[in-house]
Amino acid sequence: MIHSLRTKVVLMIIVIALVLNVVTIIVSVRSVSNIIENNYKTEATNVSRTAAAVVDAKALARLQAETEKIYDALPSAERVSSDDWGSDEFYEYLSNFEALSQTPDYKKVLRQLRTIQDTNDVDCVYTSFVEKDSAKFVYLVDAAEEDPCPIGCFDPLYEQNQRLLEDPTIGFPTYTTNTEEYGHLATSGTPVYSSEGEVVGYAMVDVSMTDIASWRHRVLAILIGLQILLTAIVILFSVILVNRALVRPINQLSQAATNYRSDDDVSNHNHFEKLEIHTHDEIENLATSMKRMEWDLNDKITNLLKTTNELAESRQEVTKMSEIATRDALTGVQNKYSYDDAMKALAESVDEDPNFGLAVIDLNELKKINDTYGHEKGDIAIKELCRIVCTTFTHSPVYRIGGDEFTVILKGRDLENIDDLITRFNCAMVTVSQNADLEPWERVSASVGYAVFDADRDGTPDGTFRRADRAMYMRKQEMKAGRD
Repeated sequence: MIHSLRTKVVLMIIVIALVLNVVTIIVSVRSVSNIIENNYKTEATNVSRTAAAVVDAKALARLQAETEKIYDALPSAERVSSDDWGSDEFYEYLSNFEALSQTPDYKKVLRQLRTIQDTNDVDCVYTSFVEKDSAKFVYLVDAAEEDPCPIGCFDPLYEQNQRLLEDPTIGFPTYTTNTEEYGHLATSGTPVYSSEGEVVGYAMVDVSMTDIASWRHRVLAILIGLQILLTAIVILFSVILVNRALVRPINQLSQAATNYRSDDDVSNHNHFEKLEIHTHDEIENLATSMKRMEWDLNDKITNLLKTTNELAESRQEVTKMSEIATRDALTGVQNKYSYDDAMKALAESVDEDPNFGLAVIDLNELKKINDTYGHEKGDIAIKELCRIVCTTFTHSPVYRIGGDEFTVILKGRDLENIDDLITRFNCAMVTVSQNADLEPWERVSASVGYAVFDADRDGTPDGTFRRADRAMYMRKQEMKAGRD
């Protein structure tokens, strides 16, 4: 079948317009959607880490132990998962854990999670643990204002998280789910460690990604509308198109469409704007329409990228909170998370820089102070000890790694003068403990031990820590024998 040139031109322009618009829709929606989705995932990860650093690990550990005890005591037939939410059997099962929601530990953790949830634009912050024997994900404290998952509620562990059963320290790397019940979510979970370094639960965060889907639908509707309008214009121009100056302008339009499709910069296309077509007919009008479409799309993508930048700023705020979370709230020195990072860095650079040591300091009779004068006075004793430690080891970082335990990473001048510093510290302890002008809880006493890294004896910085800890323990025993 032979077609006229007009028919061929009309068909060609329609095809170009459709391809151009489809490519524009696909590239724009996919690119910006991926950027926003990655920002949601990053936000979930950062808020989860912040929650893990802020939540009271001791309270969570006690709550987890009591919950697991009740869970394990129940026959498997009486354990009803959230799949049966709303059934009598489900509520009867949850009644076994109801008393735990009234405990001080539960309320304390709930307050902490609510603070984090209110500070960040997230759907839900909650804590959980994994019951290994049955491979279940068990809820502890859910900070959601509406329909929170009660303590004891459980779900099967997703397949992508099965590795937790072998290594609980990996946590829940950020993943996305899209269910009818909860919608499109980005979920992340960070382990919460006890003072002994054991995982006692996970700080979980859900960030709703439903906005991505609604945004995608709106953009698609706009772009499809523009496509219909553009196609109508193209057909109209094609009907009255004449043979004069057809081939060259159409080739120019086709090349611009090809460049548009291959351009990696989705934020500012200017391929149609560069065209110089002055045919004074429908083809020139078509080129002008293409330019306007390009401007409109650039404006819309610019607005979308602006939204993405705002999300990035929110992520930076979360990062700042994470930095704050690396400091011990009571003493102001660096906390266990910072210590773990520092030890990891030492392990990675030990071959290049083996000159370091570790000092371990432990406050004596903290329990007695707490029991006799109260925990507030115990906190004063901890801060007083921290002051003396920081005053003694002025050239080394100090970490509070437990309730009454501090660690100093010795380098440089402090490492060279370690024996003098240990003597100075012990003298300071004697002076403070015998100062009758101080309150009883201010007359602190502490044991200190140190070790210098020895590659043959230690192998890793953790080995050095163990030797320093043993030296501290021996010093504590000596001091105890002296008091007896």
